[in-house]
Amino acid sequence: MMGGNSAHGKVTAISGNEITIKDEQNQVYKVETGPNTHIRKDREEAKISDIHIGDTIVAGGNLDEQAKTVGAMFVMVLDPQQAAQMEKMRAEFGKTWTAGKITAIKDLTLTVERPDKITQTIAVDENTTFHKGSRGNATDITFPDIKVGDMVNARGAVQGGNFLATNLTVMEPGQRGQGEHGQGERGQGRFGGAPQGNQSAPQAAPGAPANPVSQSPQSQGTPAGSAPPQQPNQQQN
Repeated sequence: MMGGNSAHGKVTAISGNEITIKDEQNQVYKVETGPNTHIRKDREEAKISDIHIGDTIVAGGNLDEQAKTVGAMFVMVLDPQQAAQMEKMRAEFGKTWTAGKITAIKDLTLTVERPDKITQTIAVDENTTFHKGSRGNATDITFPDIKVGDMVNARGAVQGGNFLATNLTVMEPGQRGQGEHGQGERGQGRFGGAPQGNQSAPQAAPGAPANPVSQSPQSQGTPAGSAPPQQPNQQQN
């Protein structure tokens, strides 16, 4: 859903290899399946004949937003609990969690373009934790490791017009958004210095875009209560 290459909704018609769906905004999409489309239902491999009118599905692949078509690489049939969870996440998107591509970094704020093409500002402070990767396989990073062009997923709340992140995760290339479950399960990477449990600050995040930020947010001063940057080979007490 957060990759920007998928659509979801209730099935209104099935004709041959084409599935018609309607989302919550009453937008109608044509989902085109083929021999390479992976269809899943009840956590098992399925066929298009296993999909019925009234089912809620998620289809991902080659999305044409103007033509309202999806050349589907995968189709997943959601059970009622999964459909309710997706609706809950959709309703909370931009409020308790958000995601998008970073287009600018200034001081302690990130500007992101969300998959719905809306621009949102994410603020961080000394209480924000930072990770890179998927849940269960995430590494701790610090704010200076984050670069323009990174895809991020954040959890937190809207305060004063900005989204204040309690946790911010940089997604690996090709990784789909983790929604409200995007937090890594390792130690808590903090703003500025080394993550808790590590002896030195991490290196630049692998796979990060080469274009550097013109002014490092660290130069603006470390917020009160955060750990200072670690010097090379300096041991923590």
